[in-house]
Amino acid sequence: MARKMTKKTAKKAAPKKAVKKAPRKAAKKMEPPKKAIRVSAVAGKTITASALLQAVADHNEMSRADAKRFIEGYLDVVKAHVMKGVKVKLGDIGMILIRARKARMGRNPATGEPVKIKASRKLAFRQSSAMKQAIAR
Repeated sequence: MARKMTKKTAKKAAPKKAVKKAPRKAAKKMEPPKKAIRVSAVAGKTITASALLQAVADHNEMSRADAKRFIEGYLDVVKAHVMKGVKVKLGDIGMILIRARKARMGRNPATGEPVKIKASRKLAFRQSSAMKQAIAR
């Protein structure tokens, strides 16, 4: 039984031409404008965890308890990944990782006597190039 060729089947049978589509413009997400971060700590001094939590809460317009729960959860996840041996990238700040150090021979500085230093694992931080440039300014 032969079928009649309709317009739809004729289009299907015809080879398709390669048509270049114009690139779509990326849809911009509606992000709130970034507001300036208020730094209350004095340069050269250490900011406490409590003051840091308050700064995060103020910046994100959330309660201090919510900020504490968020920050502690974030730090727990980062710690778990680092302990597993994963390199954790912290945005434009840098990367936290564990470096393995081999066993080696050292010297006692007081006596000059050779001392065996056993192998160990150390927490390391490697700053990003963006952070290097920001500090160099």
